Amino acid sequence: MSETPAGKPILDASTVIVLRETGEGLETFMLCRHQQSGFMGGAHVFPGGKVDAADTDPAWHGRINRSPAEVTERLGETDLDLGVGLLIAAVRETFEEAGVLLATTVEASDLAEHRRRLLEGTAFLDIADGLDVKIDAMAITPYARWVTPKMESRRFDTRFYIAIVPEGQTASHDGSETTSAVWLRPEGALKDMLEGKIKLAPPTVRTLRWLSEFDDAESVIADALSRKPPLVRPRLVTGDGGWFLALPGDPSHPEDDPVLPGATRMVFEGGAWIDAS
Repeated sequence: MSETPAGKPILDASTVIVLRETGEGLETFMLCRHQQSGFMGGAHVFPGGKVDAADTDPAWHGRINRSPAEVTERLGETDLDLGVGLLIAAVRETFEEAGVLLATTVEASDLAEHRRRLLEGTAFLDIADGLDVKIDAMAITPYARWVTPKMESRRFDTRFYIAIVPEGQTASHDGSETTSAVWLRPEGALKDMLEGKIKLAPPTVRTLRWLSEFDDAESVIADALSRKPPLVRPRLVTGDGGWFLALPGDPSHPEDDPVLPGATRMVFEGGAWIDAS
């Protein structure tokens, strides 16, 4: 966790882009956040949330199928505690919000009851111990890292990971923080945004555009592994012509080099985030 110049903490967080392949092509699981949510209310999002103190408990080391050092290296981190915490947060939030458990030797028939216990406050470590599972460090692949702009009252340093829904498991929303869920083709989700059917945040938009270039999950993961996850620190810029979101490489951004392909600025028009020419 780091702090802004004003002293507000920037919280470490994990987001998981859950994929599946169907006869229609590649799809990703998206949740609609409750309208009253303190962050991104009403938007369609990928499962995820902040790293909790319990996620870095050393007791997790025996419940992961790789060493803390291997986990940290795979996720592109340098701090061992944070590396483990990001992995556990990613798996915990995916189970909590999507009902999908990224672990080895899981009996899918038992998951609904254990998810209910997690939502009711049972410690995730206790659930993992009770199931006698190993968290699968290889189930998530780092893709990108986005830091919430200063304009937001709550800021996160969010790592985005790719995961494939395990065979035999079914994803669903939690009915609490999220009110509905849907599997969408990436291009379909972008079309729905432009038509005003769903709300998407800039990181989600850029992720969906990237996903739309691929036909299968294996290609997505191979592309993510082929490069270091980009660090994206958007900046809100205002001027006589209105306001826009500047990304690294834009003339109005302090970082000169682009970290993402495509446009370096995004504007909000008609309820949708679109690239500016």
